[in-house]
Formats: sequence, structure tokens, C-alpha cells
Amino acid sequence: MTLEGFESLQQALARAPELVKTHAMSAVAASAFAVAQRARALVPVASGDLKASIESTSTGLSGRIGLVALGGPTGPSYYWRFVEYGTKYMPARPFFRPAAESEREGFIDRMRKIGPMLERDLASGRNI
Repeated sequence: MTLEGFESLQQALARAPELVKTHAMSAVAASAFAVAQRARALVPVASGDLKASIESTSTGLSGRIGLVALGGPTGPSYYWRFVEYGTKYMPARPFFRPAAESEREGFIDRMRKIGPMLERDLASGRNI
């Protein structure tokens, strides 16, 4: 009996972890961007500074949604928490938490799609 194609299968399986990581990094980046976009859509707008300061970044398998430091110590990076959580003088108007919660299913769906994408990539011999 002769087993043909085993070498290519072995090479494809060796590439699998890197392909999974590549797809997972893409899913993290897409979800971080989606959360930032949703937060910008939900944030109450007075001057527009808070909305303009929302940003997303992703590095490898981690994503961050936060604020660019604008306006010094009294700018959006300081007062966002009063908008998000409220004060004794102002009711909470959350925008970060609802934005993150709205992306939960989207992120899970992106991660679930990695298996079929990995199968497709390995079957086609796609190089990363």
C-alpha cells in the first residue's frame, strides 16, 4: 500500500495553528471596531468631543476600546464615566456597556466561523 499526499497533509496540519490565530485576530479586530462604532452611535452628544475620542485598537488576540486623551484633565477621558454611570445630579446614559453587549453574539459567530474557514483554507492549500 502506498500513501500519497501525506506530506502535504502533514504540512497543512502544521500550518493550522497559525491559520487559526490569523482568523481569530481578524475576529477580534472586527469586534473591537464594531463595539467602537456602536459606542459612537450610542454616546450622548453635547459638544461631540466624547464621540470623537472613542477609538478601537487590536494587537494580536486582544482588542481595546477606549478614549483618546483629548482636552486635558477635564476632557472626555475624564468625564466619560459620569455619562456612562451617572452621578447624583445626572442619570446614567450608558454607551460603552450596551455597545459591548450588542457585539457579544457577533463575536461568538465570528469565532464559530473559524472552523469552516480553517477547513476551506487547508483544503485549498492556502498559504498564510
